[in-house]
Parts: sequence; structure tokens; C-alpha cells
Amino acid sequence: MAATRYSVINWLTSVLRRPGFWFILAILALITLAHYEEALAYPALLSQLTNNLNLDRHAFERILCLAPIVWAGFLFGWRGALITSLAALAAMLPRAIFISPHPLDALFETSAVFVIGNVLAISFASLRKEREYRTQMEVARREQQKIAEELSAMQQNLRYYLQQATRAQEEERKRISHELHDDTIQALVVLSRQLDSLASGEKGLSEENRLRLEELWQQTDNILRGVRRLSQDLRPAALDRLGLLPALEWLASNMTEHSAIEAEVKVIGEERRLSEETAIALFRITQEALRNVWRHSGATKAEMTVEFDKDKARITITDNGKGFRLPEKIGDLAKNGKLGLTGMQERAQLAGGTLTVQSQPDKGTSITVELTV
Repeated sequence: MAATRYSVINWLTSVLRRPGFWFILAILALITLAHYEEALAYPALLSQLTNNLNLDRHAFERILCLAPIVWAGFLFGWRGALITSLAALAAMLPRAIFISPHPLDALFETSAVFVIGNVLAISFASLRKEREYRTQMEVARREQQKIAEELSAMQQNLRYYLQQATRAQEEERKRISHELHDDTIQALVVLSRQLDSLASGEKGLSEENRLRLEELWQQTDNILRGVRRLSQDLRPAALDRLGLLPALEWLASNMTEHSAIEAEVKVIGEERRLSEETAIALFRITQEALRNVWRHSGATKAEMTVEFDKDKARITITDNGKGFRLPEKIGDLAKNGKLGLTGMQERAQLAGGTLTVQSQPDKGTSITVELTV
């Protein structure tokens, strides 16, 4: 109760402070003065004007009362309209009851003004609220659009940074691979040959030392093959020198050689040389897909189908493994522990392409990456 009273007092205080209240009060006072001009005999000019126009029923002044009622509703809402209409009713009723020669008509007109004034005031107030609501919605829409533009800019910046990071990573892979090939592998080759020369030479070595040298040569040769394989994994020389297809054929042969999985490459369309960035993206995605086949699928066969269209290149990697159940959204792959697939999807998006995954339990998996060339 106290809160309601405090709210009403605050509303009245705010109304009294607004110039519009005093303007409405002045208009209502002028209309009331004109309404009783014959009883007050003042002002004479107004009395003479109404007599000349034959306005003896004072319906015109009653209709004029609609103006302050509607204006009050527009400025102060339904409360202002109700209070103003009550004030106008109090001003018009004495004349309608005690002075008017047509009291029934005057009462009807007074009641009509009261009802119509409130209806118009409420209608205008509703229109004002609707306009304010639309303005708020427009402001909210602009703010939402601004936020969307900022998010889009942030996503573009993030994509740019990721592209730069990926490009820097590939450059670093390329540098390390070249250093391994030019320095480490060459040094190991020289060491392997020296050990082989010592082991096969006739310089009075004991059988035990000869066997020891052969064992060291074998270990060096194993290290050499491991470093060469590491260098190829980092950045296959075939990818830079010969292009994408030879690099994919190397992936297939390497997989067949080191696992029980038979891998092959098929080509559809006219083969052509792709840009370095596109070739690297396709190669890395295929490499990760084959790595997943090797580690997780339990497959015995894998196939890479390379398709060249007019403006697109597409690679589909299929296997006959155990497959898995796909989540409802491909974005949920990371939550389900499919980090390799998530990385492939991100790399495809960074290159401006798409990645599609199809898989069912016991029915194998098919991964398709498509890039614009």
C-alpha cells in the first residue's frame, strides 16, 4: 500500500514539473470560460461572436474539450487522460444540468465527450507505446546487427591468424625437413658408409670387433631410415617437386609398406597442378585421414579418390573398417574425442573448402574434402 502511494506521489510530482501539464490546464480553463461566457457575460467579444454564429447550445466547446483530454493521454498516459476527462466533465456538468435549455442533449454530449475522449486518449497512448516499442526494436536490431558485424570481423581476424599460423607451421615443417635431409641424413649416410667400410675391410679386426661394427652399422642404418621417414612426414619432397598426386601415392605406398592395410589412389578427371596452399591442405587432410584409418579403423583396405573438376578439387578417403556413430552436429566431434576429424574440418575451412564425414558402425568411413582451385 505504501509502495503504491509512493508511486502515485512520484507520478504526480513528475506531471506537475512538465510544461505540458500547465499548457493543458490553461486550454481547459479557456474552454471552460468560453463555455460559461453567457452566464459570466465575459468576455463580451466571445459572447457576441457565438450569438452571431447561432452557437447557443455550446456543443462546440464540449467538442473542444476532446483536445486537452487526448493531449493529456498522449503526454501522461491513461492516468492523465482520465484525470483531464474528469476535470472536463466537472467543468461541463453544471452548465448541462442547471443552465442549458436542452439538459438531456447537453448531458448526452458531455457523456459522449468523456467517453470518446478517453477512448481516443487510450488509442493514441497505445499508438505511442507501439511506436516506442518499434523504436526500441529498431535500436535492438541495429545493436544486434552491430554485434553480428563485430563477431564477423572477429571471426575473420581469427581465421586470418589461424591461416598465418598454419602457413608458418608449414614453413617450419619445410625448413626442418630440408635441414634433416641436407644435414642429418647426409651425415648419417656418411657414417653408415664408414662403418660398413670398416666392418667389411681386412685390417686385422677381431671377429668380435667386426660383429660390433656391423651391429653399429645396422643401428645407424635403422636411424637413417627413421630420420628419412620423419623428414618425409614433415614435408614430402614429392609434394614440392612433383605435386599432389605423387605425394598421395607416396602416402599410399608408405601405408601399405608399414601396415596390413592395402591403400591405393584413383584419379577422376584431367590431372593438373594445384597451388601450393591448396595442395598442402589436401595433403594434410588426407594424411590425417589415413593416420586415423591406420590407428583406429581396423580396416584392411583404404582408397583415395582424387577428382578434378573445372574449378574444384575433391578427395574422398574411404575404408572398410569398423566405422563409428556420427554426432548430430559435426561441431560435436571434438566433444566426442574425434580431435583428428575436428582438425581436418578446421583446416578445410581455413582453406575455404568443406569437409564431409559419413560413417556407420561396421560399415566403414568415408571422408570427402572439397576445395576451390
